[in-house]
Amino acid sequence: MGKIKETEGTLKGLSGLDYVEVLHVPMSNYQDLGFAIHSKTLGEIERAFAQTLIKDRYQLRGQEVKFLRSLLGLSQRQLAEKLKLSHVSILKWEKATFKPLDLVNEVSLKVLLSGFLGLKSPASLETLTGNHPIPKKIVLDYHSDIIRTRKKTA
Repeated sequence: MGKIKETEGTLKGLSGLDYVEVLHVPMSNYQDLGFAIHSKTLGEIERAFAQTLIKDRYQLRGQEVKFLRSLLGLSQRQLAEKLKLSHVSILKWEKATFKPLDLVNEVSLKVLLSGFLGLKSPASLETLTGNHPIPKKIVLDYHSDIIRTRKKTA
């Protein structure tokens, strides 16, 4: 299995989120396997997108909860414990893929995520509340969005 070359490409559908597209992602092209992204690079992209969800004040829905829980490395039960909820609550959120979370649940999850990402949590409900619905497409550029974000939080 020989590596052909290093290149850049577009990543579509980040971690099951079909509306996310990342441009200029460093990739390796393997002769037998095709294109591959280094796990460290993918982790950087996932963290940058999570920061985008908070900073750009997007409403969180079930599919974002599942993505964020996975990013945190938590089971449904573990996330529920951190939020002082039942694991059935997390299950219901994730099953309702496109339903926005209630305000208190969204804010709680964003505060938890902010701590995980090393972001300073805004001190007001207004700045943590998602007042923008998720658009049909969110496009990040690896060079300008991910690398800049990594330098700020590293």
